[in-house]
Amino acid sequence: MKEIVDGSPPARGKKAGLITLSLERERVDLARNFAERGARRLRDAGIDVVTQNDLVFTTDQCMDAAKELRSLGARCIIIQLGTWVFTPTVVDTVGAFDIPFGIWAEDNPQSFSLTAGGIVHGSLDEIGLSHRFFYGSPESHRVMSEIASFVNAASAEQALRGRRICMIGGRVMGMYTTMADIIQLKQVFGVEVEHMDAVRLYLAAQNVPSDEVSKTKAWIEENLGAIVTPDDVLERSIRLYIAMRNALSEEGYTIAAVKCQDEMINSYASSCLAVSLLNDQGVTVSCETDLYAALTMNILSSLSDGIALFGDVNHLDMESKVLRVVNCGSMPTSMAESRKDVELGPQYAYMGKAGGATTVLVVKESPVTIARLSRVRGRFVMLAAEGVTQRVDRGKLKEAREYWPQAFIRLKGDVEKLVGNLRSNHMHLCFGHHLKDLQELCRMKDIELLTI
Repeated sequence: MKEIVDGSPPARGKKAGLITLSLERERVDLARNFAERGARRLRDAGIDVVTQNDLVFTTDQCMDAAKELRSLGARCIIIQLGTWVFTPTVVDTVGAFDIPFGIWAEDNPQSFSLTAGGIVHGSLDEIGLSHRFFYGSPESHRVMSEIASFVNAASAEQALRGRRICMIGGRVMGMYTTMADIIQLKQVFGVEVEHMDAVRLYLAAQNVPSDEVSKTKAWIEENLGAIVTPDDVLERSIRLYIAMRNALSEEGYTIAAVKCQDEMINSYASSCLAVSLLNDQGVTVSCETDLYAALTMNILSSLSDGIALFGDVNHLDMESKVLRVVNCGSMPTSMAESRKDVELGPQYAYMGKAGGATTVLVVKESPVTIARLSRVRGRFVMLAAEGVTQRVDRGKLKEAREYWPQAFIRLKGDVEKLVGNLRSNHMHLCFGHHLKDLQELCRMKDIELLTI
């Protein structure tokens, strides 16, 4: 049973292609040295680097190299300027491939690498070709940190292209900030938004074989803590989880936004348990058909090589800088300190007639990044901040909702800026500090990043 509900997100390939450009008349010995040191230091930084066997001198060679590295799975290409170079070689290569490019000049006065960097960087900007310019030695911690964030962001950006997001059900309760322009999502992120009727899950849930329900229930009883949910409600919640898991798998979806209220939660069961367990497995699922949430969560998941949660902004203590994020029952079980700390509670009666099983947990103590994609007059912005989640006594949950999962985040920075830039009831969180990665991603997508 473990493989069904206790999976982990698939490894995401953070692979960078490295091309070292030079001219045959220049100091090719310095260029080769730059190439060797650069590749070695990038690998030391945990980046999967694919390179050419030797230096590249001509435009045709550079184009062929970029094509080959992309075919080998590179999510971005970094062109090292080993010496003075022929600028059109870089311009033509960057213009020919729809993949993030970095241009790297070394701080070596003998190679004239920065001299080349100035004209290449300026030419690309003048023509309007997106790229990231790096300057410094492979031994520089600053440069390695910048390039690592660029590669991480490029991997997340490329991983979204061609993906399909499944909207299960329709719009929720007039929430303008959950509904996106699907053409704009296609233009900016390269994702396709498709639709699945909730009635498909309703019918499938009723027909899930009893032995499958029993196996999932046994896993829950073995791995989670106390179960307060009534048996009949828990069974329907499990059935809905299995139906949603199977439907998304059959159609090849790994990102979804599901409508729970009002039809499903009134007629069958809330989607809380399904959303929790699917996110545990690395399938990004947001609630309330929130497409911006699904995108933000998937980006955070890619950047952190983990999972992300969906929650509501509930309270901000301006003095302690602690933000409380509460969810109506679907936070992933693997975000607790231990799964044995996770209880299954009953959904509150006012939420819907059918009820449902809710995960009751406190997100474990960890460095975290919070983020939310929104729009201002049709233009994307990303609100983001870093902090640390805190342990609290379970009794503190009663201040908001006793049977709902919660995260308590002590934020870095000026929390007044958070309030001023809060444009949704929803917020998303992943483990680890990834603000620099988000900065790189927003630069690639021409999205304004709002930090505190």
